[in-house]
Amino acid sequence: MQVGIYTIKDTLFNGEATKVIAKTTTGEITILPNHLPLVSTLIPGTLKITEKDGQEKSIEIKSGVLEIRPESRIVILASA
Repeated sequence: MQVGIYTIKDTLFNGEATKVIAKTTTGEITILPNHLPLVSTLIPGTLKITEKDGQEKSIEIKSGVLEIRPESRIVILASA
């Protein structure tokens, strides 16, 4: 999956991932390749990203918006 996590000032992550875990207003979700398209509001917490090489990355955010686009593209606009 192609994942991009952006703030107004910076790009926090831009690359390939095999899994993303995020906290939304309706609960925690795990995003895997070929997830259905979705738009959701994020709450304060940690985004957990498993990169293609197996390394795990954690990014703290205050809030944001998550969009899962067709063809496994994820865009997160965050307040970090």
